[in-house]
Amino acid sequence: MKYSILICSILLVFTSIFAAEYTVPRAAYSVYAEDLDLDGDKDIVVGHNYNSQTEWGGVSILQNNGEGEFTLIDSIFLFAWQPDIQIKNLNLNEFPEIIAKHYNSEEENEYIAIINNFNLGDISHFSLNTNEGVGIISSGDIDNDNDIDIVVASHSGQFWGVMGNDGTGQFSSPEYYYVDYYPGGIACGDLNNDGRDDIVVCGLKLEVYLSYTYGFEYILVDETNYQNELKIADIDNDGDNDLIVSRYGAPHLQHFLQIYENDDSCNFTLEYEVQVLGGIFDLQIVEINNDGYLDIIYTKDVPDLDQVFLRMNNADGTFSEEISYCANLYCIGCFSADLDDNGWNDIITIHYIHSYLPGNLHILFNDGTGNFVEEPPTGIIENEGRVINGFTLYQNYPNPFNPTTIIKYRLPEESKVTMRIFNILGREIATLVDEHRDTGYHIVNWNANGFASGVYLLRIEAQSLSQTTEKRFLKVMKMVLAK
Repeated sequence: MKYSILICSILLVFTSIFAAEYTVPRAAYSVYAEDLDLDGDKDIVVGHNYNSQTEWGGVSILQNNGEGEFTLIDSIFLFAWQPDIQIKNLNLNEFPEIIAKHYNSEEENEYIAIINNFNLGDISHFSLNTNEGVGIISSGDIDNDNDIDIVVASHSGQFWGVMGNDGTGQFSSPEYYYVDYYPGGIACGDLNNDGRDDIVVCGLKLEVYLSYTYGFEYILVDETNYQNELKIADIDNDGDNDLIVSRYGAPHLQHFLQIYENDDSCNFTLEYEVQVLGGIFDLQIVEINNDGYLDIIYTKDVPDLDQVFLRMNNADGTFSEEISYCANLYCIGCFSADLDDNGWNDIITIHYIHSYLPGNLHILFNDGTGNFVEEPPTGIIENEGRVINGFTLYQNYPNPFNPTTIIKYRLPEESKVTMRIFNILGREIATLVDEHRDTGYHIVNWNANGFASGVYLLRIEAQSLSQTTEKRFLKVMKMVLAK
């Protein structure tokens, strides 16, 4: 049974799309956003392919000024092609690290490069012990020890592998597993709700590797088509993670977006499939209109029409028709995150070319109604249409968690705040806050000891105490307790 919490009624009207433009070094190829400097807003990291003309390849960093405006502050030479840049907290302090790649031409060896603690001069290198072209990177807590491990795959080498984190940000040599096909994608996520992130690999086969203390348990999901993109997410809101993949069709320009539903016992059934024109090569699963259901964003390699596409989740197992954005040349990738702290996920697009290309990074700001605009909108649209500028609820950390998690929010003015926890059936199980709070940042710790593993919903409501205005905000956030 599916549940949906209505946050606001939204009329989706799609008109001309405007985007803020930034210029980063040439050959931009991957992008990610996270709060690198712990100032409460998300910064942007771009990965670049190696360019023979400039003899440069690495990552560039754009710092957020807190209002959704960015400054290119540095770029770091790493030589290697950067197919899957990521930002994760890997060690014992609170700063997240950048996961990238490095290549040593003298050794002819590839490395994972970790840029530590927002210190651009502090880079750790961990050998991949291969020269086979590791071009697919993911991460997750594979061994359930509360730290993030790194998972990689090589298309040409026909293998995938795991690099274990010792909890301090030091990684073991990769343990490789060879397959009889060419991997096209890899993803990590808890598929059986046991607290351990499992691994899914796709190519000519779609394979699940369930992580246990004794090793991996293998499940073959499909072997009839070639899948080249893969994500793990609870797309149908039933409390377990599903598989979202793209696969090649015939002829080449006929591709398919597929969803394999998990029945909570890791039996996967193809429940949704739609044909698309052009190859999908960058899937993002994120909520766009705050209706409680995840939506799908992707880029496509249609000749002369490379751009970003969005499909809204209809909350009934189906999705809207494609909505296209940012019809610019060589749109190679995208990422979605709330960049202006107004509660709505925005879209970053990168545009790939080896020669100089001004304005090769675009930001499409979500105005809260499904339209995307050039300037960061202020405030949050809530259920009665009023606005509190600057109210921010951050995703709890860690998530999934066991048994404690940290919830952070920001008040633009003194307010009466109520924060409650509900189970997936909509029953209230805890009240964390019910009192007046001052302007500024606030942190709440929730200890879920005694509660069962599963999905929980946090509902926060803030009522302004101003005598001159009546403003209220309501938001719901999903959290996962994984024991």
